[in-house]
Amino acid sequence: MKTKASLNEQDYLYNFTSTMTQKSDTIINYVLAAYFLFGIALAFKYDTFEIGVGVGTLNLLLYYSAKFFVKRSTFYQYVLSVVLAIFMAQYIYQMHGLFEMHFTVFIASTILIIYQNWKLQIPLTLLVVLHHGALAYMQNFTFTDPKGLQLYFSQVNFDLETFVIHVVLAAVVFFMNGYWAYYFKKHSQNHISKISDEYELENIKLASAKYSSQSATKDYNDFIHRTTLDLKLPVNSVLKLIDVSKGHTDNDKLLSYLEMMRESAKKIDDLVNDIHVKSTNSRG
Repeated sequence: MKTKASLNEQDYLYNFTSTMTQKSDTIINYVLAAYFLFGIALAFKYDTFEIGVGVGTLNLLLYYSAKFFVKRSTFYQYVLSVVLAIFMAQYIYQMHGLFEMHFTVFIASTILIIYQNWKLQIPLTLLVVLHHGALAYMQNFTFTDPKGLQLYFSQVNFDLETFVIHVVLAAVVFFMNGYWAYYFKKHSQNHISKISDEYELENIKLASAKYSSQSATKDYNDFIHRTTLDLKLPVNSVLKLIDVSKGHTDNDKLLSYLEMMRESAKKIDDLVNDIHVKSTNSRG
């Protein structure tokens, strides 16, 4: 088991995470647009256009400002977690405490899995607990006069027991989504590590094959070099013997035969010399 990622593996991880983050950011752009438009659509029910447009616009400004001013950081993703929680609170208010609006936070929690960072569930969880706890308390103990100022949090009785059950179930959902974000990240890392291992193994095989080829080529060149050296001596001896023989005869026919023999031997000598030179150069 590797204890430290190799340079290639680190490059793969960086490129993969960068690509996934870019794709996730693109998807989040559409999600935020949908959240904003959903708030506008809810405004028609109780004429809450100021809330729908105002809070929705502030949410978008908060997210994109964090993304623009704090670059090369995941800080904007945590801001996104906060923004999605604020959108939930906005929807609950716009629908005068309609209980189903609480479910939008579960959608937000699931959306955050896309970044494969379980820690993004933490700001969402804290804001949900703070929001629900504070507003449930104020609804039950502060704004109790039906004719007075109204607090829109829940249309059902939201006592302590309901609050505890609500928070526990929400925490379970957030925990599960956080686990899946963690799991997907580890799975991606393991997959990239496996690819890196296979790539390195292939490089080792190629290097081994190259070394074997070079070794075989060297052995071949050494053999040719030794063989040409062994051939040069007898060929030179034949040439000298022919030259000596030509000096001891006046027979024209014999001289012509000797000349033909010399030409053939000289061709062999030239060929051996060429092979010898090339084998010497190949040996370095």
